[in-house]
Amino acid sequence: MKKRGFTLIEAMMVIVILGIALPPFTVVTMNVLQQNIYSQAQATAVALAEGELERATGTRFSLVTNEAVATAFSAPFSAYTHQWVVDYVNAGALDTPVAGPTDYKRVKIQVANSIAGTVTITTLMTNDW
Repeated sequence: MKKRGFTLIEAMMVIVILGIALPPFTVVTMNVLQQNIYSQAQATAVALAEGELERATGTRFSLVTNEAVATAFSAPFSAYTHQWVVDYVNAGALDTPVAGPTDYKRVKIQVANSIAGTVTITTLMTNDW
């Protein structure tokens, strides 16, 4: 008569092998999960920044101004904040802020989140009178 099942030594060997194999697998899995969370937060921040950029470009030139403080988005994106940084610039030096008014504004849209960091999108607006 043949008995079926594991001996104590076989069971202990399985435990030892699993003890050696599982920790590296767990570390890799955690790193992948963290990277996925960061990527999702970054993609959300970019999408929100693009939405704010559309809102800014749809606003009349004279009404596009700095936002003094970062403002939170409404739910479900309340973990993200946005801020507009607006500077007058000259046609010859679009990266250099000048004392205004001029017919050009550089608009930076900044969206921030504790996971994604800060995403900045910049555009140039002209006064079309």
